[in-house]
Amino acid sequence: MNTTRGRDTARRGKRRTIFGLLLIGGLVLAAIAWPTLSAQVRAANWPKEQPRGPRHITARMEAVREAVVKEFGPRGLEGAPGCYREEGGIAGGGEHPLGRACDFMLMPAGEKATGKPDALGEAIVAWVREHAGEYGIWYVIYEQHIWSSRLPQQGWKLMEDRGSITQNHFDHVHISVY
Repeated sequence: MNTTRGRDTARRGKRRTIFGLLLIGGLVLAAIAWPTLSAQVRAANWPKEQPRGPRHITARMEAVREAVVKEFGPRGLEGAPGCYREEGGIAGGGEHPLGRACDFMLMPAGEKATGKPDALGEAIVAWVREHAGEYGIWYVIYEQHIWSSRLPQQGWKLMEDRGSITQNHFDHVHISVY
């Protein structure tokens, strides 16, 4: 009986098993990383825009603003969306001073949205997530949660407490574009 042949067959079998496990592991890793990688590539393809016009917002933000107002304005948005402002309200200024963000008020400032206004906020968030790729939407914030098209696999992520109903986005939906 040739024991060398048996050992060689066993080694080949172990190598195949290890190779198979590595291959499966690599495929699983690729499946996990792919949404982030593809989202980063999509994000990089949106050219930078400068604010323009009387609203001092980018053309991309203007398109999102118009689409949201058209879709949801008749359902109860509280006044005109607040977009550009010199002071962004957060450290570093945020997207408002760059003309790349709008706040869509559901209630008067400082009043938490409940009932129909809250349902409207949820509908706007769902619309944003569905149309992010079409409009170049970077992220949406509502009810102290954030969703980013750059990190879609993270889902609806809890944010730190900023201290008030408005700062925590309980009275409005914030949308930022690339």
